Amino acid sequence: MARFLAVGHLLVEDVVLPDGARALGQLGGDAVYAAIGARAFADDVQMVARRGRGFPDDLVRGLEAAGLGEGLIPSEHETIRFFIEWGVEDGARYTFQSGTYADATPSPGEIPESLAAGLDAVHIAPVPFAELVPLVEWARARARIVTVDPHYEHMDEDWSGVLAQVDAFLPSRAEAESLLGGWPGAEEAARRIDAPVVVIKLGREGSVGRRGDEIVRLPAAEADPVDSTGCGDAFCGGFLVGLAETDDLGAALARGTVAAGFVAEGHGAAHALRIDRGEAQRRLAALA
Repeated sequence: MARFLAVGHLLVEDVVLPDGARALGQLGGDAVYAAIGARAFADDVQMVARRGRGFPDDLVRGLEAAGLGEGLIPSEHETIRFFIEWGVEDGARYTFQSGTYADATPSPGEIPESLAAGLDAVHIAPVPFAELVPLVEWARARARIVTVDPHYEHMDEDWSGVLAQVDAFLPSRAEAESLLGGWPGAEEAARRIDAPVVVIKLGREGSVGRRGDEIVRLPAAEADPVDSTGCGDAFCGGFLVGLAETDDLGAALARGTVAAGFVAEGHGAAHALRIDRGEAQRRLAALA
């Protein structure tokens, strides 16, 4: 049983940094990073993702050893593996070597019953829109809080039905700009998106959140990041726990910020599978 659940993808990352340094064969996936972010502040966290054909056994063993293996769904689809090249196109360029997002997305019927009971909050990581809609409906029927991080390739869809069902919507700046057809600024973007809580993730510029008429802006944690891959997903996981446990927008943003900082300290997800809870609390206190 898990109080907090992240649903999304499991994949292998080959990262190329702006200075040419490479970190190949890294554990990745939005569900993994979101679960890590939630686990910075809560014990009862699980993730659900398809384990594609050829996914490395050693990476699976690492997830299982960290207590995140229960929701791995065996699949005959190819594992997603891609190059992430940072420092190009005003951010990162993703080049697929195998697999597709649609094939790697779990369906509601695949989610183990053991993880469907007793849920408090569910985060649905960036998945294709057609797969997202039934997952939101599944989560809405089972959890008090449902949050969604949209997939950048599907911002031209009609999001009104999804936004009406979620408790919080967490796009990046680029995703919010695409959804709105322009960039009015972070605070105005948060006001224009019609969800109960909207958080615009701004990378190194921090985040802006809106709840009703309340606007909260929080800077990014002070750090010298090694690799920012997965930081946005980890932010969502930390935010999920913060919103569920405190019902306070600022406190939720702060937990997301701290969670993202841990992921940025190394390559891939494996280094952050076990976050020091005491250090997480120290970093949280420093943001107050």
